Amino acid sequence: MKKTLRYWIALWAGKALSIGLKIMGKSGTTLPGAISQRIDPEIIRHLGSGLTEGLVIVTGTNGKTTTANLLASILRNAGKEFAFNQAGANLVTGITGALLQHTTWLGRSKVKLGLLEVDEATVPKLCAQLSPTVAVITNFFRDQLDRYGELDTTIKLVKDAIPDDTVLVLNADDPLVAQFGVRRLNTIYYGVETTPDSHSISFETREGRFCPECGQSLEYSLFHYGQLGIYSCQNCSFKRPEPKVLAKGIKVTDSGLEFRVEHSQISLSLQGYYNLYNSLAAMCAASILNVSDSSSVKALSEFIPQAGRMENFILPSGRLTLTLVKNPTGFNQVLRTVLTLAKERPIRLWIGINDLAADGRDVSWLWDVDFEMLVDSKAKISEIICTGFRAEDMALRLKYAGISTELLVIEHSLDKSIDLLERTRKQDEVVFVLPTYTLLFPCRKVLDCRKISDDSYILTEELNSIKRQGDAEA
Repeated sequence: MKKTLRYWIALWAGKALSIGLKIMGKSGTTLPGAISQRIDPEIIRHLGSGLTEGLVIVTGTNGKTTTANLLASILRNAGKEFAFNQAGANLVTGITGALLQHTTWLGRSKVKLGLLEVDEATVPKLCAQLSPTVAVITNFFRDQLDRYGELDTTIKLVKDAIPDDTVLVLNADDPLVAQFGVRRLNTIYYGVETTPDSHSISFETREGRFCPECGQSLEYSLFHYGQLGIYSCQNCSFKRPEPKVLAKGIKVTDSGLEFRVEHSQISLSLQGYYNLYNSLAAMCAASILNVSDSSSVKALSEFIPQAGRMENFILPSGRLTLTLVKNPTGFNQVLRTVLTLAKERPIRLWIGINDLAADGRDVSWLWDVDFEMLVDSKAKISEIICTGFRAEDMALRLKYAGISTELLVIEHSLDKSIDLLERTRKQDEVVFVLPTYTLLFPCRKVLDCRKISDDSYILTEELNSIKRQGDAEA
């Protein structure tokens, strides 16, 4: 492929800016990518031409970042080198910046394999310049309707953009994803046999009510969550495909999930059934890249959660979990995870809702989240701290869900809200910190500054135990 003068200027400008940012102690990829894109809109085509061993893209509503990081962990364990937008910058500018980092000043690619997390709306722009070898599609749910439009629009964008010769890795349990494999031979599916919380009846909000082939209502023999489950159409041949990678024997533990794929037993240090699907997607994609099952199992078992994805922090007041919330289905799954982990223990929540562009301006999606489950399950709610620009909206939604206003606290200051969380919590409580996107990293920065080591936490627990024992004897 002939490289133009515009390409060389774009390449050198982007790389020079990257060096400048590093000198200033910053590690951004988006700004160099934006500058390079402005100079040469076709730069991705040139940067990706050196990926001779293939390009894997990961897209979908939920789980893109975790799935991409799980797959990256597997590939590293298998000794593979690859270009990767690990920071999660999944728009055109971030992807360009990631590829720039893996390209020399002479325009040669440092690696032959690419792994890119790609925003759904960015898939057409990427595929216009590069043809993915493998496309992993996680799921489709309503998310940021003010940005994406209706779900059918998003699905059509992705479906029309992916080339016919791309191998698809699809979630068999999501009919909105499984439809991508209809009339395509180069397709591999992953799925779940059943979970401890699967039911034959569902009252959840779900997207895939109708057959994507004929429009008739889908019949479900089993619901996992949302529209994910075992389904079939009684009017045509569309049904849940047979997964090549199928999870069985699923168990929920305090430290994560345990499950079996064929003869391999896997322990995953991530909570939530959505992370089970993420790990299956990563295994499936790895198999296409000729990575052994043993390498995948080892990498998954050793995986450390990424920032804000069921990430654990130990503060002086105790352990808490930080995880991103951004749409109704994802929020519902987080709440179910909280209830599963709590069992008989009290629950304390910190919920931060912003309405900036990256979060979605319209926060009416909060009314589609099933906060009523906190009341229906008779969970022991100690307190819910609401913060962010839309803290009052969050508190109002919880009030209508049946949460007593005496348990609701509004505090707009991030630092003060974390202070309040630490000051009021008790040791036996299950504590979750749930921010939307633009609050995630500021919140994580505050928690990271306050965390203590595991040894300090153990010592604190022992001292508290001695104190409690002394108080009881007195």
